[in-house]
Amino acid sequence: MKGYDLTKLNMQFRHARCEDVISWVMEKIYPDAAMISSFQASGVVLLDLVRDIQPDLPVFFIDTGYHFPETLEFRDRLIHEWKLNVVTIGPETKKKGTSKENKEPLYKKDPDLCCRTHKVEPLKRLKKRSQITAWLSALRRDQNSNRESMNMFMHDQKGHIRIHPLIHWSRNKIWQHIYAKRLPFHPLYDQGYTSIGCFPPECTTRGVSEKRPRSGRWPDSDKTECGLHLDLVKEEEEAWVQQLKTREKKSEKTKKQV
Repeated sequence: MKGYDLTKLNMQFRHARCEDVISWVMEKIYPDAAMISSFQASGVVLLDLVRDIQPDLPVFFIDTGYHFPETLEFRDRLIHEWKLNVVTIGPETKKKGTSKENKEPLYKKDPDLCCRTHKVEPLKRLKKRSQITAWLSALRRDQNSNRESMNMFMHDQKGHIRIHPLIHWSRNKIWQHIYAKRLPFHPLYDQGYTSIGCFPPECTTRGVSEKRPRSGRWPDSDKTECGLHLDLVKEEEEAWVQQLKTREKKSEKTKKQV
């Protein structure tokens, strides 16, 4: 999405309330804006704030085919109780990921490919065919080391804008909001889960560290992300890439002239 200076937006909204960020998005970008959610605690908070401002905002849910039954039940509950405009998307072929050679599930054999097949690619296909240029997400800096340096406004590598209204919120603040407003939350939190993804134990287990809420995700590997947030580009990185492309074009012109 072109036409917005993300550096200025990040400065403008660095101390803003979450509601002010959402209101700006709805005033300036909607209806070319949507939200993506897996209905975890942060997502519930963002949904609660969004529905007070733009109740019919499209909310996309990626059904990997491996979600906990509790996740799907909780999603359906919120759709009914909050009258959410939820659109479910998924892979072209569910659970396409068992090796013919050894019948080993893809989430065991190659978890990165599994996530790419069941989460990343469905969203990429959606972005290609839709008119949506801005995506809201409940991502927070305190969730893991990969997200610590992320900003409120970012681009993905295809130019879509990503907006993280809760980027500065802490886990404690999320739960304070939930308890203060008596919001419903995913039932697996009461069973010791601190971050909830797909149900295979290779993907999600109960949290092993209160300080690292995503410690239960891919517990036996170095993997920390499903891939949905790995193509985000900070505005200073984007500026550097554009400068590099400009230099390359000038160099090509010089070569042709010679």
